[in-house]
Amino acid sequence: MSFPGRRINPTVGDLMTAISLRLALIAAFALPGVALAARSDWVPADVAKMRVLLTGPSDTADGTVQGGVEILLEPGWYTYWRNPGEAGVPPIFDFSGSTNVAKVDVLYPAPMRYDDGFSVSLVYHDEALFPLVVTPEQPGESVMLQVSLSFGVCKDVCIPTQASAAVTLPPDAARDALAEARLDSFLRRVPGAAEPEHLAVEDIFAEDNALLIDVRMPDSSYSDLFADPPVGWHLGQPSLVSRTDGVSRYRLSLAGKPQDAELRGQVFRFVAVAGGDAIAQDVTIR
Repeated sequence: MSFPGRRINPTVGDLMTAISLRLALIAAFALPGVALAARSDWVPADVAKMRVLLTGPSDTADGTVQGGVEILLEPGWYTYWRNPGEAGVPPIFDFSGSTNVAKVDVLYPAPMRYDDGFSVSLVYHDEALFPLVVTPEQPGESVMLQVSLSFGVCKDVCIPTQASAAVTLPPDAARDALAEARLDSFLRRVPGAAEPEHLAVEDIFAEDNALLIDVRMPDSSYSDLFADPPVGWHLGQPSLVSRTDGVSRYRLSLAGKPQDAELRGQVFRFVAVAGGDAIAQDVTIR
């Protein structure tokens, strides 16, 4: 099963991965005295394993470093997006044991909808890689990134699990083409900005204790809409109602809205996927 993303061509992706592998091997032999950028060992967890990678030193003024937390699951198992949906637990990242790290931004590739007949969850099947943007306290110095990750894994049963790993990136490390290719394949699946006239939420209004969301979407064999509601709002996920003239209408029940909460002024984040693209859009209810 493939993930949605932003203009992914599997054939080109496979070719680029093969090229990156060759480049990595060439670099490993050509630069025997230079350390490669950091990849931790795989750390076991329940029906899964996790590792941390950093792709190489930065050439930006603030010294930001790209990296990722990668999870491989046993066949048939899945883990969750930042909003797990009606069931499940989101991943929780702890970077507090790191050295020379001012902040870490976690990016979330677009998930897939999973309906088990009782609830709808937003998941990653078989594998996930969460891209990271690491900002050091002292640019140009070594970065030690320690990650403790708590996450849920599910198949016929659901298990909460956790794993910890750490990597150190020296300032003179060579770039790791293999890690960069792996990270790039998931960065392409991170939703970008809305694209008016192509892929974007065009209108939203309340009706009968629900939100109706109109989304401009290209014709596609796979399309969907996911909702990330305000904190404390325990809602389900939008369901497709109709499609007319390139606009898909979805309905999101507000049955889980806090009883004393006003709808007007609340901000919802929607992630729309269609035609190999993914966008994220914050919408204020008026």
